[in-house]
Amino acid sequence: MPVNRKKGRNEGAPADVGMTMTVSLFLILLTFFILLNSIAVLDQQKVRMAIGSLTGAFGSLTGGLSPLKTGEDIIPPSPPMTRETITLKELISLIDKDMIKQVKSHRIEDREIITIKESALFYDDRLEIKPSSRELLDRLCEFINKGQYPVEIVGHTDNVPADEKGYRSNWEISGLMALEVLRYMIQRGRVTPPRLTAYGSGSYRPIASNETMASRSKNRRVDIVLNINAPPYIRRIYGEKPSGVVTYKKFDFKVF
Repeated sequence: MPVNRKKGRNEGAPADVGMTMTVSLFLILLTFFILLNSIAVLDQQKVRMAIGSLTGAFGSLTGGLSPLKTGEDIIPPSPPMTRETITLKELISLIDKDMIKQVKSHRIEDREIITIKESALFYDDRLEIKPSSRELLDRLCEFINKGQYPVEIVGHTDNVPADEKGYRSNWEISGLMALEVLRYMIQRGRVTPPRLTAYGSGSYRPIASNETMASRSKNRRVDIVLNINAPPYIRRIYGEKPSGVVTYKKFDFKVF
């Protein structure tokens, strides 16, 4: 006959495995959040930077934060289109006070024009760039090199006959003035030559009357015209590397 075994007092209902796993999971999660909270309390700044770095790396933030160098931008925001003009004015304002009186900047449509008096650029007896004007020209070249727009250099004179100045014509004087500035920008300023155009206008574009010595001095000037908002295809052309000529054993080879 089968023997009926009585259940011992220590034997209870079978354990609920699902409930046990659920409670264990909640305990693990609670421990995890307590750990995170303690980290945040100890160093909240580092946690925010770490989260910002990860989020920025995946492009969720404008500009993003670098995951390698915390707090540094990896994609700097693009400056507004008008920023170049503001920067140019700020740049000119840093020039020596005596020199800044010889310089004017104004905007006409999509061009920024910097006007420099002849006396600020050249010696009285020869068309040679003065050392005192190098700071101004260097700053202009630095600004120009940040863009890819074409630049015009235009020389102007007064209406005094050129033979009284030792030249054949005012066209010649104004052209030489522009060429000297162009040479400086290429050789010292490292501006890409295809971006530059230099020419003289003689005495035919005065900005003041030629009746007095003071007004005539205003007409003797060099205009540097920055075509900042030139059409995109023009900027693209001037941004490309220019073709050149390589000479090898007295033979010229054009490189494209």
